[in-house]
Amino acid sequence: MFMNILTTNGYVSRFITDWAGPEAMIRKIAIRLGGPAIPGLPLRFSGEVARASDEGEERIIEVAIRAANDLGDHATGTVVVSLPRVS
Repeated sequence: MFMNILTTNGYVSRFITDWAGPEAMIRKIAIRLGGPAIPGLPLRFSGEVARASDEGEERIIEVAIRAANDLGDHATGTVVVSLPRVS
């Protein structure tokens, strides 16, 4: 048994929105699957802001993410999220 890409997308989305807060809107998720995620091997998520810019009333942030377990990288890629800009 292993986790499919739809479940992985859900976990990646949750990782980003937990970090960015309740006003965050996911605009794009682009990930690539690597090693399997299987029961009993916890996934460790990490991320780093790769880019940030302003578009009108929004702050657009691109985050490079990684989800790994004892077998190596399960998912790597980027997530683009928007937040209301604070004046």
